[in-house]
Amino acid sequence: MDKSEIIIGRQVEKGDYHVDKQYKSVGRKHARIVSEADGIYIEDLSSTNGTFVNGIPISRKKITPSDTITLGGTDHYTLNLAKVLQQLPVSDKDFQDRFLKLRQVYDNYQKEKVKIQSESQGKMMLKRSLPMAVPGVLMMCFNGFNLKVFGGILSALSIVLGSVWASKSMAKMPERLNELRELFLREYVCPNCGHDFGERPWENIRRQGKCKACQREFDI
Repeated sequence: MDKSEIIIGRQVEKGDYHVDKQYKSVGRKHARIVSEADGIYIEDLSSTNGTFVNGIPISRKKITPSDTITLGGTDHYTLNLAKVLQQLPVSDKDFQDRFLKLRQVYDNYQKEKVKIQSESQGKMMLKRSLPMAVPGVLMMCFNGFNLKVFGGILSALSIVLGSVWASKSMAKMPERLNELRELFLREYVCPNCGHDFGERPWENIRRQGKCKACQREFDI
Protein backbone atom coordinates (compact mmCIF):
# COMPACT_ATOMS: atom_id res chain seq x y z
CA MET A 1 0.00 0.00 0.00
CA ASP A 2 1.36 3.44 -0.95
CA LYS A 3 2.50 5.61 1.95
CA SER A 4 0.70 8.94 2.41
CA GLU A 5 3.54 10.43 4.44
CA ILE A 6 7.30 10.18 4.88
CA ILE A 7 9.00 10.80 8.23
CA ILE A 8 12.45 12.43 7.97
CA GLY A 9 15.14 12.12 10.62
CA ARG A 10 18.17 10.32 12.05
CA GLN A 11 16.17 7.49 13.59
CA VAL A 12 13.19 6.53 11.46
CA GLU A 13 11.41 3.35 10.44
CA LYS A 14 12.15 1.42 7.27
CA GLY A 15 10.47 3.11 4.31
CA ASP A 16 10.89 6.60 5.75
CA TYR A 17 13.73 9.00 4.91
CA HIS A 18 16.91 8.46 6.91
CA VAL A 19 19.38 11.30 7.51
CA ASP A 20 22.98 10.34 8.35
CA LYS A 21 23.84 10.58 12.05
CA GLN A 22 26.67 13.03 11.33
CA TYR A 23 24.03 15.77 11.00
CA LYS A 24 23.58 16.16 14.73
CA SER A 25 21.28 19.20 14.52
CA VAL A 26 18.72 17.05 12.69
CA GLY A 27 16.27 15.42 15.09
CA ARG A 28 15.54 11.71 15.40
CA LYS A 29 12.13 12.39 13.88
CA HIS A 30 12.61 15.88 12.55
CA ALA A 31 9.87 16.50 9.99
CA ARG A 32 7.37 14.77 7.77
CA ILE A 33 6.20 15.21 4.20
CA VAL A 34 2.61 14.32 3.53
CA SER A 35 0.52 14.03 0.37
CA GLU A 36 -2.91 15.66 0.63
CA ALA A 37 -5.68 16.32 -1.86
CA ASP A 38 -4.45 19.81 -2.75
CA GLY A 39 -0.72 19.06 -2.86
CA ILE A 40 2.40 18.15 -0.89
CA TYR A 41 3.09 19.60 2.58
CA ILE A 42 6.07 19.55 4.91
CA GLU A 43 5.55 19.75 8.66
CA ASP A 44 8.14 20.28 11.36
CA LEU A 45 7.76 17.71 14.14
CA SER A 46 8.62 20.09 17.01
CA SER A 47 12.30 19.80 16.17
CA THR A 48 14.92 21.62 18.25
CA ASN A 49 16.72 23.30 15.34
CA GLY A 50 13.90 23.86 12.90
CA THR A 51 12.83 23.12 9.35
CA PHE A 52 13.38 25.69 6.59
CA VAL A 53 11.81 26.14 3.16
CA ASN A 54 13.89 28.42 0.92
CA GLY A 55 15.65 29.71 4.03
CA ILE A 56 12.44 30.57 5.92
CA PRO A 57 11.57 28.66 9.11
CA ILE A 58 8.22 26.87 8.95
CA SER A 59 5.94 24.78 11.10
CA ARG A 60 3.85 23.54 8.17
CA LYS A 61 3.92 24.63 4.54
CA LYS A 62 2.78 23.53 1.09
CA ILE A 63 5.79 22.82 -1.10
CA THR A 64 6.71 22.26 -4.74
CA PRO A 65 9.55 20.12 -6.15
CA SER A 66 11.63 23.24 -6.84
CA ASP A 67 11.73 24.31 -3.17
CA THR A 68 14.97 24.03 -1.19
CA ILE A 69 14.38 22.36 2.17
CA THR A 70 16.98 22.32 4.94
CA LEU A 71 16.81 20.68 8.35
CA GLY A 72 18.71 21.72 11.46
CA GLY A 73 21.14 24.46 12.43
CA THR A 74 24.79 25.10 11.62
CA ASP A 75 25.39 21.61 10.25
CA HIS A 76 22.05 21.66 8.46
CA TYR A 77 21.02 18.93 6.05
CA THR A 78 19.66 19.78 2.60
CA LEU A 79 16.83 17.42 1.75
CA ASN A 80 16.84 15.53 -1.54
CA LEU A 81 13.21 16.36 -2.24
CA ALA A 82 13.07 14.47 -5.53
CA LYS A 83 14.12 11.28 -3.73
CA VAL A 84 11.46 11.81 -1.04
CA LEU A 85 8.75 12.31 -3.62
CA GLN A 86 9.74 9.05 -5.29
CA GLN A 87 8.90 7.35 -2.00
CA LEU A 88 5.59 9.21 -1.79
CA PRO A 89 3.57 8.23 -4.87
CA VAL A 90 0.64 10.44 -5.86
CA SER A 91 -2.66 8.59 -6.30
CA ASP A 92 -4.26 8.58 -9.74
CA LYS A 93 -7.13 10.82 -8.60
CA ASP A 94 -4.85 13.36 -6.92
CA PHE A 95 -2.52 13.34 -9.91
CA GLN A 96 -5.31 14.05 -12.38
CA ASP A 97 -6.86 16.72 -10.13
CA ARG A 98 -3.55 18.52 -9.72
CA PHE A 99 -2.77 18.31 -13.42
CA LEU A 100 -6.16 19.82 -14.24
CA LYS A 101 -5.48 22.74 -11.87
CA LEU A 102 -2.33 23.54 -13.84
CA ARG A 103 -4.57 24.88 -16.61
CA GLN A 104 -5.68 27.73 -14.33
CA VAL A 105 -2.08 28.28 -13.23
CA TYR A 106 -1.05 28.75 -16.87
CA ASP A 107 -4.03 30.99 -17.74
CA ASN A 108 -3.45 33.22 -14.71
CA TYR A 109 0.22 33.57 -15.61
CA GLN A 110 -0.57 34.71 -19.14
CA LYS A 111 -3.17 37.22 -17.93
CA GLU A 112 -0.86 38.66 -15.29
CA LYS A 113 1.99 38.94 -17.80
CA VAL A 114 -0.17 40.91 -20.24
CA LYS A 115 -1.40 43.10 -17.37
CA ILE A 116 2.15 44.00 -16.31
CA GLN A 117 3.16 44.81 -19.89
CA SER A 118 0.06 46.96 -20.48
CA GLU A 119 0.45 48.83 -17.20
CA SER A 120 4.11 49.57 -17.89
CA GLN A 121 3.43 50.84 -21.40
CA GLY A 122 0.54 52.99 -20.17
CA LYS A 123 2.65 54.55 -17.42
CA MET A 124 5.48 55.15 -19.89
CA MET A 125 3.22 57.08 -22.28
CA LEU A 126 1.73 59.11 -19.42
CA LYS A 127 5.12 60.00 -17.94
CA ARG A 128 6.38 61.08 -21.35
CA SER A 129 3.37 63.24 -22.10
CA LEU A 130 2.88 64.98 -18.74
CA PRO A 131 6.20 66.88 -18.62
CA MET A 132 5.74 68.02 -22.22
CA ALA A 133 2.42 69.62 -21.30
CA VAL A 134 4.04 71.90 -18.71
CA PRO A 135 5.48 74.51 -21.15
CA GLY A 136 2.10 74.94 -22.84
CA VAL A 137 0.37 75.48 -19.52
CA LEU A 138 2.98 78.08 -18.46
CA MET A 139 2.66 79.91 -21.77
CA MET A 140 -1.10 80.14 -21.29
CA CYS A 141 -0.72 81.38 -17.71
CA PHE A 142 1.90 84.01 -18.56
CA ASN A 143 0.65 85.08 -21.97
CA GLY A 144 1.72 88.69 -21.40
CA PHE A 145 5.38 87.85 -21.09
CA ASN A 146 7.90 87.09 -23.80
CA LEU A 147 8.51 83.46 -23.02
CA LYS A 148 9.59 82.18 -26.43
CA VAL A 149 13.19 81.48 -25.45
CA PHE A 150 12.27 80.28 -21.99
CA GLY A 151 9.46 78.17 -23.42
CA GLY A 152 11.79 76.52 -25.92
CA ILE A 153 14.33 75.65 -23.25
CA LEU A 154 11.60 74.40 -20.94
CA SER A 155 10.11 72.25 -23.72
CA ALA A 156 13.44 70.60 -24.45
CA LEU A 157 14.09 70.03 -20.77
CA SER A 158 10.62 68.54 -20.32
CA ILE A 159 11.20 66.08 -23.18
CA VAL A 160 14.47 64.91 -21.61
CA LEU A 161 12.97 64.60 -18.13
CA GLY A 162 9.91 62.82 -19.49
CA SER A 163 12.05 60.29 -21.33
CA VAL A 164 14.20 59.62 -18.26
CA TRP A 165 11.12 59.26 -16.05
CA ALA A 166 9.49 56.87 -18.53
CA SER A 167 12.68 54.83 -18.93
CA LYS A 168 12.88 54.27 -15.17
CA SER A 169 9.29 53.04 -15.20
CA MET A 170 9.99 50.63 -18.07
CA ALA A 171 13.14 49.38 -16.35
CA LYS A 172 10.98 47.88 -13.60
CA MET A 173 8.96 45.79 -16.06
CA PRO A 174 11.61 43.05 -16.69
CA GLU A 175 12.07 42.65 -12.93
CA ARG A 176 8.32 42.26 -12.36
CA LEU A 177 8.02 39.81 -15.25
CA ASN A 178 10.98 37.78 -13.98
CA GLU A 179 9.46 37.52 -10.48
CA LEU A 180 6.15 36.45 -12.01
CA ARG A 181 7.88 33.83 -14.18
CA GLU A 182 9.87 32.37 -11.29
CA LEU A 183 6.70 31.98 -9.22
CA PHE A 184 4.90 30.41 -12.19
CA LEU A 185 7.66 27.88 -12.91
CA ARG A 186 7.62 26.76 -9.29
CA GLU A 187 3.96 25.80 -9.63
CA TYR A 188 3.80 24.66 -13.27
CA VAL A 189 5.36 21.22 -12.85
CA CYS A 190 4.37 17.58 -13.18
CA PRO A 191 2.34 16.66 -10.07
CA ASN A 192 4.10 13.30 -9.93
CA CYS A 193 7.80 13.95 -10.49
CA GLY A 194 8.13 17.74 -10.43
CA HIS A 195 9.36 17.93 -14.04
CA ASP A 196 9.42 21.56 -15.22
CA PHE A 197 6.91 22.18 -18.03
CA GLY A 198 8.49 25.55 -18.86
CA GLU A 199 6.09 28.00 -20.50
CA ARG A 200 4.46 25.48 -22.82
CA PRO A 201 0.67 25.96 -23.09
CA TRP A 202 -1.29 23.61 -20.86
CA GLU A 203 -3.35 22.35 -23.78
CA ASN A 204 -0.20 21.30 -25.65
CA ILE A 205 1.02 19.35 -22.63
CA ARG A 206 -2.38 17.68 -22.27
CA ARG A 207 -2.33 16.60 -25.93
CA GLN A 208 1.12 15.13 -25.34
CA GLY A 209 -0.68 12.57 -23.18
CA LYS A 210 1.97 11.99 -20.52
CA CYS A 211 4.90 13.54 -18.70
CA LYS A 212 8.09 13.03 -20.71
CA ALA A 213 10.13 12.65 -17.53
CA CYS A 214 8.17 10.09 -15.50
CA GLN A 215 5.80 8.80 -18.24
CA ARG A 216 2.75 9.31 -15.99
CA GLU A 217 -0.29 9.62 -18.26
CA PHE A 218 -2.73 12.54 -18.22
CA ASP A 219 -6.22 11.03 -18.20
CA ILE A 220 -7.95 14.33 -19.04
